[in-house]
Parts: sequence; structure tokens; C-alpha cells
Amino acid sequence: MNIKRSIKYLKSNLYLLFFVLSLGLHAQKDTIYADENDFPISKEIFNKKLSAPIYYGLRFDTDTLVLQKIKLKFYIGKLEANTKHQLFKLLNKRHQIDTTKVLIIHYSDTLKLPNEFPKRNYVVFKDSLDNIVKVIQGPTTFVDLNKIRSVKKQEHFWSYKTFIREQKKCMKSHVKYKDEAQVLHFYNQNNGHPEKLNELRWYKDYGLVIKKILMSIENEFDVIIIHPDGDFYVQKGYLEFYYPYKDLIEKRNWETHNKAFLEKMKI
Repeated sequence: MNIKRSIKYLKSNLYLLFFVLSLGLHAQKDTIYADENDFPISKEIFNKKLSAPIYYGLRFDTDTLVLQKIKLKFYIGKLEANTKHQLFKLLNKRHQIDTTKVLIIHYSDTLKLPNEFPKRNYVVFKDSLDNIVKVIQGPTTFVDLNKIRSVKKQEHFWSYKTFIREQKKCMKSHVKYKDEAQVLHFYNQNNGHPEKLNELRWYKDYGLVIKKILMSIENEFDVIIIHPDGDFYVQKGYLEFYYPYKDLIEKRNWETHNKAFLEKMKI
């Protein structure tokens, strides 16, 4: 699966690069639009995709060119048999993880030191193209987004105290699933934080295996749910799930959710 994805990614990026270079020959500043596979699309299709709940957009602005790209907020898929076998074997051997259970992986690129966290909590509100619209200080849990119509998503930045409290809360909230699932916190890079802190534990993604298999270079996800049979769900962000969380853990209505996802991708 990873090789196919890499080849597809390389081909699409070469095509996009050629398209960008050809536009660069013009004197005026052009705007180009690209879909989730990095293929150029029209502005109309871009806006249509951007309005769908499974996508968000990114904007890159240079002196000569504006690039607006579509990204997936979440994805439903299935690991190929050999890929699943190798991944589960590695997780079991390296970390003694029970792969007969549902794996709920919370993935962070960097496990930071306590002094690298902000002193206070704050929330950044962004529009559909990832531009910052508003920043609110404090432990904000609810904001009426209808009053800020350009806001499409939010990112929470926690103090270290809040970070540890939320990690504990996460583990506690999943106790009810202990017989069928387990929560695992993985990271790519550790800036010096202990891997074990009382009942909390963080695992290193050695060789970026999880990142390479379940995240493309362009679409990075924060939550990964893998079932023993290889069916998986990934999404960006922790606060809002696009299907009932219980369905994702217990694999209820899976085919219905998968069909709905594929239909939305046809836009």
C-alpha cells in the first residue's frame, strides 16, 4: 500500500510541478488549485470540494504564484494483509502491544519538554484555508462559530499542566473499552520528555512506520483507529469526530460510513 501511494504521490507532484512552472512563465500572479492528490483542478471544483465536510484547504502565497490545495480531514481504509502483518508484528515485538484489540493511536509529531509549552491555554480559530481568523486566550471550550462565519476549524494549545490533565482524562475516558480497545500515545520526535510519567506512557514511532503507512506526506492525521482485521479510520484533530465515536471503536455501521465517505470523495 505504501509503495503504491508513494508512486502515486510522486507522479502527481511531478505533474503539479510542471503545471506550476508553466504558469510561472507568465508575468502576472496566478492562482492555481489542486485536489487532495495534488492534481490541478478548476476554481469551481476546488470551492465545491472545500464546502464538503471531509475537506479543508491550505493556501501558499509567493511573489509570483498562489497555490490553494485541498486536504482530507479524515479517511477510511483497509490495510493490505502483508502491511497489517508487518505493522502488528513490529508493534507487538517493539512495544509489547496487544494487536488483537482495537488500537486507538493518538499521534504527535513532537513530544515537547514542559518548558516548551505555552504558559496559558489558548485557541486559534482558522478559516477553510488555514488562515488565522481569531485567537482567544484561556481554557475556551465553547465558542458560537455562527457568530464568526469565516471560522471553519480551531486548534487548542495547552499549557503543560493542561496537557498532562488531558492525557489522564483521555486514558480514563477509555476505561470502558479496556476489554476491546487500548489507547496508545505515539510520537515522532522527543525533545527530552520522559516516556513514562506515573500511569502515562508515550511510544516512539521507530522508523516512522506508523506515519509512513497511515499518513501520506501531505495528509497528516492526529487520531488513528486500527481494527484487528486491518480496517482503519484516521482524522486530523481530536475534538470532533465525523462519525459516532462508539461506531468507530465497536465497528458499527462501518460499511455505511465507508460508503458515505466514498460518495463525498466523488465531488
